[in-house]
Amino acid sequence: MKHCLLLPAIVYAYNASTPPTKIITSNCTLQRFPPIYANRVHFFSFVAADLYHLLGHALRYYRHLGLDLKNQGQVWVHNASGPVALEKTLVYLRRYEIRYKVSNEWSSQTKREAANAFLLSLPNDAWLVYPDLDEFFAFPCEVLEIMDQGGLLSGQMVDRVAYDWHLNSLRPLPRAAKITNRSSIDYQFPRSCRLTGGLLDTNVNKYTLVPAVDSNGNRLRYINAHSVACGERRKLRHVHAQKATNCEGVSIYRGPDVAHYGFTKITIPVLERKLATYKALARTSGELRHRDAVEHYRKLRESFEYCPLTKSYQFTRRARRLLMRKRYCDPLPPHLERDYAPSQFCFEPTKAPRPRPTPRPSSLRAPTAAGASRPSLKRKATPAPRVLARPDDDDPPDD
Repeated sequence: MKHCLLLPAIVYAYNASTPPTKIITSNCTLQRFPPIYANRVHFFSFVAADLYHLLGHALRYYRHLGLDLKNQGQVWVHNASGPVALEKTLVYLRRYEIRYKVSNEWSSQTKREAANAFLLSLPNDAWLVYPDLDEFFAFPCEVLEIMDQGGLLSGQMVDRVAYDWHLNSLRPLPRAAKITNRSSIDYQFPRSCRLTGGLLDTNVNKYTLVPAVDSNGNRLRYINAHSVACGERRKLRHVHAQKATNCEGVSIYRGPDVAHYGFTKITIPVLERKLATYKALARTSGELRHRDAVEHYRKLRESFEYCPLTKSYQFTRRARRLLMRKRYCDPLPPHLERDYAPSQFCFEPTKAPRPRPTPRPSSLRAPTAAGASRPSLKRKATPAPRVLARPDDDDPPDD
């Protein structure tokens, strides 16, 4: 069985306290962990209940990497949007038979304590994959050698954006037999951009594979979602910094990019919820890390505006021009450009309307005048989707 997909990738190796000193050129990206290594890799994530569509794509992705989500995975669910979203989230978790816990609180401290409790419960030879729900980690084929040497693996986030620059809804994942090239999450968000590191000027590095015990025999702990400590946990001045403290002599490898699907329709309510949480924490505690988080999420929120033409949020004109002028986004190949409908923008955006109650069916709807023609709503014709071959896909249904 082949476990590697031949793609260009570069792996950097560097000491925790020095810049990169060694570059390993990789000829492939790992497609699936071999069973002997997958038995040592565990999975943990802290998710919001209103991201249930994204949860289906993420769980299938990591299961196809060979991770045993049923026996070696755990998910914490933040009940942020009420019982309906929570029940839809639990449907996906039950289908994959993954252990879960429901939490009514969310903060960086809550996430850190939950992740560390899970990491400290693992055996000494175990490894942990700890992504946010919108982060799809990738691993080089050399990851097997890295695991044998006891090093850490890190990756840089590359943001995936919709073709029309809108925060579109993520279509739910269909059954495995009905998957097409348009149902995949990378087709729905084809643009690869460096928004987090370019537009927001914040940290884009994540540790994608962390050992329970490093090569020096020290237990690892998370300082935050981006940083770890070998031994006792230390505090960082900036909440979005990346560092490996007390890890002298431990090699850290820079692996393939991390696909970050953080710009969907649910982005705005999630951002506003996080912003309100950190504003309250900044008022009560006055700590610098909470004020840094408020500034980070406020800057991100100001990059979007509501478009009444499409009834969705879009990147502001300033953000789009900055991204294209500074080449933060990779250009799409011409054959992909032809596969998408032309973008529609609002050049005079307005505030988003408040949600209204669902109207009752009524016969008072204005009748159409005889002979009056309605405006055509036809879009650019696109080719029919092709079915992707998955002969040995045994995933549970996700529709």
